[in-house]
Amino acid sequence: MTGDTAIAAAGWRAFMDAPASYAEPGRLAACLGGTVSRAACARLLGTERLHPRLSALIARHYGLAAPLSADALDEADRAIALAPADRLAEIARRAGAIHWSASLAAAVLAREVEALHAELGEELCAFAIANRDLSGPRQPVEPLDGIADRIAVDGWRCLGAWCRAVPAAVGARVRLKLVAGALLDDEPDAPFAETGPALVRRARS
Repeated sequence: MTGDTAIAAAGWRAFMDAPASYAEPGRLAACLGGTVSRAACARLLGTERLHPRLSALIARHYGLAAPLSADALDEADRAIALAPADRLAEIARRAGAIHWSASLAAAVLAREVEALHAELGEELCAFAIANRDLSGPRQPVEPLDGIADRIAVDGWRCLGAWCRAVPAAVGARVRLKLVAGALLDDEPDAPFAETGPALVRRARS
C-alpha cells in the first residue's frame, strides 16, 4: 500500500467509524435533546479522547447504517463524501448555479449581466454556463437582488438529493457535517430527486 493509498484508506475509515471527528455541533446537540448548547457541543467534539463515545452516541441517535467499503462508491462520489463542510457548501452552490445556468445564459442586458456578476461572481457564472447541458428549466432571474440566495437554496436541494442517491451509510454521514435543515435532510422534491445527484457530481469537478 502506497503512502497516498494508506492516507485515503485512513480517511475513509474515519468517515465511516468516527462521525464525532467531523459532525457539525448542532448535530451532536440534537443527540443530547437540546440540553447542551451548540458551543458546548463544539468543545466536546474538539476533545479527541471523547470521540469514541461521542461517535457511538451519534451513530445510535441517527441510526447510521453499518460501514461500507470505499469500493462501494466510484471515485467522484468518494471525493464528495470525504469533502469537508466548507467544500460541500461550495459544491452545493456550484450545483445550484448549474441548475440555473440556462436562465443565467439568457441574460443579455448589460444591467442583468452586471447584477449577476455582482451577486454570484464572474467565475461562478462562467462555470455554470459552461455546464448548461445539465441545466434545469429556464426561470425568471428577476428580481436580481437575492438571486444568489435562490441559487443556494436549490444547490442544497441538489446536495440533499445526492445524499439520498448514494448508499444510506454514506449519505447520512455526509449530512452530519452540515447544519441540519429541511433542504438537506428531507426527501428532495422534483426535479431535484432526478437531476440533483448529477449536478453535484458535475459541480465537484
